[in-house]
Amino acid sequence: MTGVTTMMETEHLVALTPADMLPAQTELLGWCDRKIAAVQQELVDLQANLELATKHRWKHQSVDASLNRTAKRVLYYQKLKAAVAAGYLIVPNFPVSVFAVRVQKKKQREATSDYEYGRDYKTARPELLPAGEGRYVDEELFTVDQSYDEHLPDGKTKHVSRYISADYDEVDCPMVAVKPVILEATGRAMALKIFDQLGLVENQSGRDPIVVGQLIDPRGNGRRATFFIAWWLNPSEL
Repeated sequence: MTGVTTMMETEHLVALTPADMLPAQTELLGWCDRKIAAVQQELVDLQANLELATKHRWKHQSVDASLNRTAKRVLYYQKLKAAVAAGYLIVPNFPVSVFAVRVQKKKQREATSDYEYGRDYKTARPELLPAGEGRYVDEELFTVDQSYDEHLPDGKTKHVSRYISADYDEVDCPMVAVKPVILEATGRAMALKIFDQLGLVENQSGRDPIVVGQLIDPRGNGRRATFFIAWWLNPSEL
């Protein structure tokens, strides 16, 4: 919250004017440092537990799983700090239309669907990489239609629908009629390779969208951090 020197876990950052934003960002940097240190200590403790479990020949699958999740959380908070340090403003989460995700693999695990217009099989997933690694690809994968006709014992023919995810596609920028500065800001964010995915927040009319970058919390359940990248407004439409 503004006006305090230390942001605790139970406190909130509040900005009521544009002038409040810089102190809030500075306080958030300090919070990131403390959070990273705390989770790293959890990681040290878990590593010690794993060594003890191995030494005594105890089952340690649950320790392995906790160790993996905690390591990913350290990475998540490191990227959050990198985004704040790069000058990006953290904002509340909004419904976002994702257009780019950051990946490293040449191809993600193949998925299939019985429906051509199903979303899951054709959606690229961010790999939650460290900052500076990987590349951005389009959120929608190429797909292959492997549907076929099956000849039944009674002589009839049954059509079987089968659609399979294929390669990644290049990012298709959804912003066309905008000022070049908007595209430059988006390109800068992509060049830094901090965010797990980028998307648009649009108003109900579809005009004046906001470009945001998001970090996906490895704990799941929809947790994520959203950062402002760019926004434009046509005053003539007010």
